[in-house]
Amino acid sequence: MPEIRYEGATSLEDRAIRQIVGVAMDAPARARSGHSGTAMALAPLGVMLWSRVMRHDPTDPTWFDRDRFVLSCGHASILQYALAHSFGYDVSREDLMSFRQLHSRTPGHPERGVTPTVEVTTGPLGQGVANGVGLAMAERVLRAEYGEDLVDHRTWVVAGDGCLEEGVSHEAASLAGYLGLDRLTVFYDDNHITIDGPTELALRDDPVGRFRAYGWHVIELGERANDLVALEAAAREALAETTRPSLVVIRSHIGFPSPEMMDTKEAHGNPFSAEEITRVKEMLGLADEPFVLDDDLPAAMLEALAARRG
Repeated sequence: MPEIRYEGATSLEDRAIRQIVGVAMDAPARARSGHSGTAMALAPLGVMLWSRVMRHDPTDPTWFDRDRFVLSCGHASILQYALAHSFGYDVSREDLMSFRQLHSRTPGHPERGVTPTVEVTTGPLGQGVANGVGLAMAERVLRAEYGEDLVDHRTWVVAGDGCLEEGVSHEAASLAGYLGLDRLTVFYDDNHITIDGPTELALRDDPVGRFRAYGWHVIELGERANDLVALEAAAREALAETTRPSLVVIRSHIGFPSPEMMDTKEAHGNPFSAEEITRVKEMLGLADEPFVLDDDLPAAMLEALAARRG
């Protein structure tokens, strides 16, 4: 089996990424419904952002001045739920096992007020981009009213190809560029796949060119979706931008590292087979059991976040 490496990850981050990839397969398989592939591919981005850059406190999830995280591609909700569990929020193993079940705390798409860390309800593609613009506008108004000592947070959005196809994202992104919302960053998961097949079936324009035309600062990472050093550098470049919103373009591979499902439309919306889950877990060095989670990981992440805050 080929060695799977997440470049630049600490041992703690590496453990978190691998566990999240495992949960991203296990939860939809148990529910017989769900979207594994995007969550698997974006686990390194999520762990890097929550571990190194985003200001948040799992012991105080409604802290007023927390950074806002918006998963515009809400079908990848298991990514956010697994991140929340791994970082010590009140999302249990049992919650993850209840993914997409009626009245569970882990619905198929993120719902505000149901799961910790979910700022806005997403699912309709592109809506989260517009939500992010609104959150960044609200931060600016509050910052002007009350001062940066009280209001000093940022908004981070994760969006996919489908989000950038939708008109709601076009209009909101244009407004964000016009207003120069420099405290807004959108990570564009440019994975070239939709639920129907290659993006070329429906998308032939230049989304990145559009954002440049809107007045955004664009950072293109290419094939470095698994490189935490590159991902962090891009996030910090966005932090340093003071006049424009930022778009970070990441060419991920949906379903990575699955030999059978990677870069296929099946990885988008179909649960993985038991055989493929076993194969991927072997590649990742995970036990071949569902929902294997290190009990010490959330506490270790809480300690690391506290140390980062000083």
